[in-house]
This record gives sequence, C-alpha cells and structure tokens, in this order.
Amino acid sequence: MKRLLEEYSRIIGFLLLMFVVILLLSTPSMIFAHAITMIDTELSYATDEALTVRSKLDFGNNEHMRALSNEIGGWIGSDYDTAGVAERLGADVMLMRDYINPDTFQPVILLVLQSNNRSSFHPPIVCYPALGYTIEEEGTVEIPVQNMSWVEGPWFGAVQHLYPNVTVTAKKLIVTTQSGGKVTDRRVVLYFYVKKSPFTSDTTTMVRVSALAAPEGSYDGILNLTTTFMAYTVPCMFELRQDEDPVILILMATNIGKLMVGLMLLLPLLVMFYPRIRNLKSRRE
Repeated sequence: MKRLLEEYSRIIGFLLLMFVVILLLSTPSMIFAHAITMIDTELSYATDEALTVRSKLDFGNNEHMRALSNEIGGWIGSDYDTAGVAERLGADVMLMRDYINPDTFQPVILLVLQSNNRSSFHPPIVCYPALGYTIEEEGTVEIPVQNMSWVEGPWFGAVQHLYPNVTVTAKKLIVTTQSGGKVTDRRVVLYFYVKKSPFTSDTTTMVRVSALAAPEGSYDGILNLTTTFMAYTVPCMFELRQDEDPVILILMATNIGKLMVGLMLLLPLLVMFYPRIRNLKSRRE
C-alpha cells in the first residue's frame, strides 16, 4: 500500500484536490439534489427544446398529485374519478381535473398521467385517433412562464439571469370528430412529457391540457386560454430555484468552517507530496 501511494501520490493527490475544489465550489442543492427530470415534447428522444428541471411534486404518488392546488391562476378545479380509466390505460398514477375560470366559464381539462412501462404509454398522437378523433393540425407552442427561475442550467444553477426570455415548448394538436360530414367535436390539446434519466428509470409522465373549441372558425381564443392556463400550471409542478452561495462561502462564514476548508485542502496536498515528506523524515533520522 505504501509503495502504491508513493508511486501514484501525485495523481491521487491531484484527483483528491480536484474533488475538493469541485465540492467547495458547488452549492448545497448540487450535492443534495432531487431527482433530475426533463420537460420535452417527444417521448422517445430528446429534442433541442428539452429543459432540465426538478419536480416539485411526486408524480409517482396519486395522493401527492391530488394535493396539486385546486386554484391555479384564477381557475377553480374539480376532480374526475379516474380509477377505471387509469386501469384501462395502464397508468400507475393519473390525475384528471376540470379547471374553470370565472371570467370565461370555459372549462380546461388538466391530465397528468404516469406509467412505469413506456411500452404501455399512450401519447395523445396515438390515443386520440384510437378514440375516433382525426388530427387536423400538429405543431408546437411556446408557453410564456412568467417566473423562469425554476429552470435548471449547467451544474443545476438558476438560469433566470442567463435566459430571461425562456419559454416551455409544448406539443399542440387540433383534433376533431365528425358526423354526417360535419364537425361535432373540436379540441385544442397541449402536452409535454416529464422524463427521468433513461439510465435510472423507465418512468414517463405526461402533462396535458385540453379544451373544447368551436366546430368551425378560428380556435385562437381557446389556444390562448390553454396556453395561459399551462403557463400558470408549470411553476406549480416544478421547484422554484433560489440563488445559493457555494459551499466554500458558507463554510468560511464560521471559524470551524474555515478550519474544515483548510483541512480539506491540506489532505490532498499531503498525499501529493507524501514521498518528499517521507524522504525528509528519513534523512533526519
């Protein structure tokens, strides 16, 4: 062991020093981070619009999901009974809730669906045609969330000062059903996926907002309504970020902390120069 330490002391000491420096320059949330997830518009691959976030809710717990506020941005919500629907869809967790804004009286349906098996997951682009709908239009829409400090940047740092105009990208579908050659049901559907790292979990969560639109004419009013509602909903589901000092500044605020910083920096230096220290000791003896 001594011989190994002597031969590779510089390498071992350098690696320890790098580890200590990274640790001291990190923030507490970087060290004790929650599970990291991504908001994205595609299920099977990451797009350029994907955002790395941290969940504020436990999407894998039905009771926790039902604790999502019934009042969001002026909308008042009421739950559906989803027990039978969840079983048919193969969902592990499902929240389906009507939200109505007293100013418009236009209901918006929020659906949060999670499955631990991606093969049983039914994305809207597949699910709606299976229910008899025709996809009339497909695209994306930008959700202008007001407070973007919850978005994670490199090394999990808050990015409000880096990207002040960041928006969340959601998939947009316009779906219809017809009877006798006339449109009888027309809906605006916005959704995105909340995906964990494929290396740690196969669990996938979908967040969907939908609303009825007039059978004919422009659907812009309903699109604006669903976009606005989703803009209020997103921050309720993901943890807000606070600016944090790095560990070294927190430790340096106290005498004990200063001592800890000194010892942490001293240890790798002792390992790095161990052969020289040992030789000097041998010569003196």
